[in-house]
Amino acid sequence: MEERRTIEETLRSLNQRWMKSYTEHDAEFLETHMAESYVGTYPDGSVHNKKSEIEAVKSGNIAIVEMYPIEMDVQIHNLTAAVLTGTSSVEARVEGKVVNGRLRFTDVWVKTGENWQAVASHVTQIGQPD
Repeated sequence: MEERRTIEETLRSLNQRWMKSYTEHDAEFLETHMAESYVGTYPDGSVHNKKSEIEAVKSGNIAIVEMYPIEMDVQIHNLTAAVLTGTSSVEARVEGKVVNGRLRFTDVWVKTGENWQAVASHVTQIGQPD
């Protein structure tokens, strides 16, 4: 039970740090914590892989001013995989367009060796900010 609690705390922290890495343009965090096979699906229907996601952050095509989780649930599977679901608030500029509001997310993480990496993310806009 304690191991599950530790994993849940680790993943909550990693997911929050992942969100923060976009506001800080921290490509190193993304490089370390996104699997080579990563795929992200976004509210506009676009799909990014690890390389295109990191390039978008570095180039400023994705400029997130603020993003933080409002709620988050962690489901751990076999102590080596997890699905995180929840909502977040975001204020961003994506390819010149202002995007802000509430998002529902699903993030999938797997443990590779000693590290956890994100393998998939899906984000849907569900409302405007409070």
